[in-house]
Amino acid sequence: MEHYKLSLERNPKLEPAFSTPQSCYLWLKKSDRMNWKLMPGTPAVCRLEDGRRFLWRIYPKLDRNSTYREAYFAQEAVALIEETGEETHISSNRLVEVCPLQESISDFEKVILDVQLDCSRLNVELLLTKDCLCDMLGAMLMLTFFVRGTRLDFSFLQERNMGISAALVTDTQGPSKYGIIGRGTRIEIRQILFHPVITITSRPKPLGGIDGARQQLEEALAERSSILISGPSGTGKYSLVKALAMEQNLPLFEIRGLSFVRSLPGETEAELRKTFLRLQLFADLTGGDNPIVLLVKDIDTICPKIGNKKGEDVANVARIASQFVLLVDEYRESIQNLIIICTTSMVENLDNRLRRPGRLGSEIALGIPSKTQRVDMLRCFNSIRRRLTEEQLDEIAFRTAGYVGAELELLYCNVARKIEVNIAPFEEVLAEVQKKHLPSSLRNATGLIARDLSLSLDSFAGLEELKSLLRLCVIEQLRNPDRFHRLGINPLKGILLYGPPGCAKTTLAKCLAAESGMTFLSLSAAELYSPYVGDAEKLVTRVFNEARANAPAIVFLDEIDSLVGNRGAAGLKGAPAAANMGILSTLLMEMDGIGQAKQTASALGGDAKRVVVIAATNRPDMIDDALLRPGRLTKLIHVPAPDENARIGILNKLGKNIPFAEDVDVTVLAAVTDRYSGADLTNLCTQAALAAATEDLAAEMVSMSHFKEALKDVPPSLTKEQIEMYFKYEANRER
Repeated sequence: MEHYKLSLERNPKLEPAFSTPQSCYLWLKKSDRMNWKLMPGTPAVCRLEDGRRFLWRIYPKLDRNSTYREAYFAQEAVALIEETGEETHISSNRLVEVCPLQESISDFEKVILDVQLDCSRLNVELLLTKDCLCDMLGAMLMLTFFVRGTRLDFSFLQERNMGISAALVTDTQGPSKYGIIGRGTRIEIRQILFHPVITITSRPKPLGGIDGARQQLEEALAERSSILISGPSGTGKYSLVKALAMEQNLPLFEIRGLSFVRSLPGETEAELRKTFLRLQLFADLTGGDNPIVLLVKDIDTICPKIGNKKGEDVANVARIASQFVLLVDEYRESIQNLIIICTTSMVENLDNRLRRPGRLGSEIALGIPSKTQRVDMLRCFNSIRRRLTEEQLDEIAFRTAGYVGAELELLYCNVARKIEVNIAPFEEVLAEVQKKHLPSSLRNATGLIARDLSLSLDSFAGLEELKSLLRLCVIEQLRNPDRFHRLGINPLKGILLYGPPGCAKTTLAKCLAAESGMTFLSLSAAELYSPYVGDAEKLVTRVFNEARANAPAIVFLDEIDSLVGNRGAAGLKGAPAAANMGILSTLLMEMDGIGQAKQTASALGGDAKRVVVIAATNRPDMIDDALLRPGRLTKLIHVPAPDENARIGILNKLGKNIPFAEDVDVTVLAAVTDRYSGADLTNLCTQAALAAATEDLAAEMVSMSHFKEALKDVPPSLTKEQIEMYFKYEANRER
């Protein structure tokens, strides 16, 4: 067999007005054209650079326009399928070899096909039986030569293919190896496929982190049970159904929520009836033995709770919902293997008539993924092309609480691309990308404090014992929960930080959240109080719902004594006392986990219980005793005024940002700043720097004389009685 070696790029601009799916037009130089001893229309096996092979009829042409010199055009409709030992991720359309056929081409006596149907475009009104399907295939394959093991692609026919997207020739009978469909050729269908064949170039996106939901869905499909899948947008509801339908070769018909609803009364109901009638005709076409899956996306838009709708729309919505329920009941009996799968992001808005046995008998909740699930998802993304290391994947998972699968994939792709393009450090890239890609559950979150990855408990000086205690109680329990479970220790739910003002209670909570990678939500009295009854309680519930959805999380209650107060304290009477009691009751309920039971289960992930409440106060004696019992604010931590050693550490930290002169002795400054809080020391350094600038705008250092001048204007904000009061409270609590 004579082979022609060449190297031609595919050029769609060369497509002629009339061509067959096997026509391959070659534009060659005159010298090359003279070397080709081929008649126009010669059948040949043609190979592309990536190894794919096609059956084409060759039409060499002389290039009279230098713009298109050395190019070709052909439809990739008749491909030879071969099992190759190595996979390649390179898809190239460059034509490198043409092998004219030496064998004769005759009519086949019999052809056996595996047919692939596109359920969304299938014309079941015309293709009523398998005989009709065989006749249509014969007409579409007229004059097309092929061989056993050929894949026939009909997508180029567009609307004319009646929903028959492809066919695979599994066997042939005839006098020669290559042949065509003749008048006497018998066509048999061995198998009907409803999804594209998985190849190197058309591999489905891998799914990870949803193994539990996948197993539940497989069991429900095996039992022929209709299913409701709920969960926030982006958690993989549609991808999971699509992947299982491809694996099990299940026909998948889709109804897409709002895009299916029509404006005029009666139109939506008619479309619903037409869809279910198509399912009946399809069951007759395929024999009725195979399961048929109807996927209804955003079912809450088709069957919402009537109580949630107001105005003239109610009657129309009620008719649509009733029609859908009626059709489900009717066709579940007439189509024995019909499986209805509905998805929703707002299960609380769904009509309860659907959520009973016989209709949507099984329910699967896809919540926000936990850290372990996020690691599995990232490994799946990384398996296609290994861009990041295992340590980097683990760090991304640790820093992405509240991200769903779609958001995690976007974050991973952006991080991997920036690292490849900019060759920047991983930590910097991750911090930069995260600022631009917040999880959707946090975009409108109440009291959200942006996470600063540069912060840690070591960002401020002093309080070493306190830092060790917080690392043990919060960070270690989060990172290594098994060690504590073995000892029967439950995760800490609440911490109360009390101490003099300006001693870094709020900063301590922020640094703890940053070092632990937890979402940080903050509430204060100014944000909480409202002139409308019940608004404050709703806001508390909303913050805790957001914290559970983005767990592990810290809910920080600043100045908690002004938020709820003490029910036994004098002076709390009238409307303020009633408002305080309502907020306190709601807060106690949320901390006990009762609010979690009311929250939509599908919105929660495996880390939903990992919510730590950290409260800060200057008046611990004003906190209600109900908040201080075990199981709520279990750990009471005294954040004292800094002693001399702590003040030395604070001044050294401040000296990294403010240039101290050589004559500045932080030991001397620490000795003369008794009863100064951390905020006072920061103010002292600022005033000293301001004194240096006042003396000389060109000054580059802050000297001891400037500090002496600043000490005259910055007195200590704490008194000895204040400091002793907190130590007495601590001693009384320990009795």
